[in-house]
Amino acid sequence: MKQTTHNTRVRWVLGILIALTLAFIWGNSMQSRAVSGGMSGSLKAWLEQLLHTEISEFLLRKAAHFSEYALLGVEFSLLFGLQHDKNGKNLQCGRNLLDFPLIGMLCAVTDETIQIFSGRGSLVSDVWIDTAGFSTGFFLTILLFLFINHCKKAG
Repeated sequence: MKQTTHNTRVRWVLGILIALTLAFIWGNSMQSRAVSGGMSGSLKAWLEQLLHTEISEFLLRKAAHFSEYALLGVEFSLLFGLQHDKNGKNLQCGRNLLDFPLIGMLCAVTDETIQIFSGRGSLVSDVWIDTAGFSTGFFLTILLFLFINHCKKAG
């Protein structure tokens, strides 16, 4: 009973984190081209000063896409890791591995659609970068937990 209550709280927290992450991602997509460019320029200048090296704004923007979706993938992986069917089996087990990246792709398509309406346009390549970030975060989290479970069983 206590474990179920704990899992319910953790699921709620993860659901809120996912909502906040999506609000951040989609909120940035609602920004105009000028505002978005200004934010990227400020971050670029700060990183260049911190790292003492020139940074490509193009690569910075693509890394931001990848990173924010990787975080979203981690959050979804943790959430799905807590979901069990009526027999107590984890919902990730036995699923088609393409089911999960499609969630990330749906979020990315929504993101790029928002950019169309904000006057910035959209790029199919950004959908692929976002989906790759989501999938990387999602599956690295699963691999980490598999490794931890393997070490617990071996030790």
